[in-house]
Amino acid sequence: MSTETPPDQAAEYIPEKVKKAEKKLEENPYDLDAWSILIREAQNQPIDKARKTYERLVAQFPSSGRFWKLYIEAEVILYSTLTCSYLCMTASAYMR
Repeated sequence: MSTETPPDQAAEYIPEKVKKAEKKLEENPYDLDAWSILIREAQNQPIDKARKTYERLVAQFPSSGRFWKLYIEAEVILYSTLTCSYLCMTASAYMR
């Protein structure tokens, strides 16, 4: 009987800088330096993995057009037009 974890269930590698940024955000959820690290990491991930970070970002800064734009652009790359339409409508509600 094997005790190895299947590859799809193996713990995913998390860079040390991301761990430090997450710890900073626990202390101060408005730390823009920490968010910048997470954003850069998210931009290098497939949207399915990055979406959670973008969701947290716009939840923390709902009236930031810049952060909504980053999220929408990440979705556009995947051609997820339905998601993009939803995000644009949601973002516009905060921009009024």
